[in-house]
Amino acid sequence: MTERPQAAARQAALFGRLSAGLPPLMQQYRQLAAPHALMLSGPFGVGKSTLAGLLAQSLLCQGEGRPCETCPACKQAGNRSHPNLLLVSAQQRQRSVKVEQARALLQNLAAYPFAKGPRVVMLERVDTFTPQAQNALLKALEEPDSATCFITTCENENAVLTTIRSRCRIVRLPPWPEELVLEVLLQHQVNGQEAQELARIAMGSPGKALATRDDSAFWQMKDSLDQMILQDGGMARFPGLSNRLREMKDRAGQALDYLEAAALGLLSSTGASSKRARTILEGVLKAREQQASNLSWQAIIDGLLMNILEEQQHA
Repeated sequence: MTERPQAAARQAALFGRLSAGLPPLMQQYRQLAAPHALMLSGPFGVGKSTLAGLLAQSLLCQGEGRPCETCPACKQAGNRSHPNLLLVSAQQRQRSVKVEQARALLQNLAAYPFAKGPRVVMLERVDTFTPQAQNALLKALEEPDSATCFITTCENENAVLTTIRSRCRIVRLPPWPEELVLEVLLQHQVNGQEAQELARIAMGSPGKALATRDDSAFWQMKDSLDQMILQDGGMARFPGLSNRLREMKDRAGQALDYLEAAALGLLSSTGASSKRARTILEGVLKAREQQASNLSWQAIIDGLLMNILEEQQHA
């Protein structure tokens, strides 16, 4: 029997450690007993697309030890060029998948598969499909071809029509433990202190950690936020920090994520830093509520900054 290459084995092993429900799911696909429609749900960067690709390879593999990654079918599935793999996602510079793309998929499904074996339809970020596009796909999900499997991914289940969700088996991927994020980074040749720092601030998202690595604007933002959190000086620092934080409007979500991660790191400390951590966590929660109510970023970040500086002043 041909051994599965190390990369595929490590990938499957990591998902198996992430959630007890994933090994049985992966085994179903290896045994060609997959559900006709699967939805992998979870926040950005938790491996939905990676797992979807692994499952598609398992179905399309023509070798042993699915996915073997050595047979032509596996290689084609790996680079998304297999003739029986139909992929639909938002086109470049588009925020959503239009109904025309859904109709083109239906036309392809009406034809016979181009190669022997099952056919896999991957709908990436189905929560970005317009309601018209989702409705167009309903019949294909309601009356599936026995040889066709749908694998969909989404970040926001509320943006997916109830009629679509009800026809899919939903598997929710959780945030990754820091030690597993670190293993993923090591597999991508990120080593030492850099890997540890990225894993700490990734908020359970290996994809976020990798995307952050070469993002120079993020590291500049981090320096400003670290000054707000870690340096003392009281309210005298408010004007300068406020001006710097105002420029983070386009990265508001990322800034709040970093503040939350940094505060959780401080919780392992004692005394004033733990009190500061609680102040930051409470402030981040309030800031996210204010974002939902469309309060301006300047007002949000100034309120958070003032609370932190006041805590420092009275520490």
